[in-house]
Amino acid sequence: MFATLVRLHKAPPMPKFFDKGLTLDHFLLKGQVISLYRQIVRCTKGMEKSDAKELIQWARADFERHRKEMDIETIKSLISSGKHQMHNLQSSVTLAHTAKR
Repeated sequence: MFATLVRLHKAPPMPKFFDKGLTLDHFLLKGQVISLYRQIVRCTKGMEKSDAKELIQWARADFERHRKEMDIETIKSLISSGKHQMHNLQSSVTLAHTAKR
């Protein structure tokens, strides 16, 4: 009976993400990229709205420019560079807030 159940069991369909030939590494890196973008948007909280909007537009344009990148090492390098820039932005925003007080 167990052998019959195994034969009748169908695997779930592959997600559309993998139809494009992307690997598990690509999938995991996609999560890191989305997380980085969210962190950048959170960094802009407390800034003047016009400055925050401009910064978010700049970040989004940068993400869009590299949207089609497929090389895993290049993507990792871009994430690392983005994190470094985000940390610099955070420190600048923190300094600006303390200077206002």
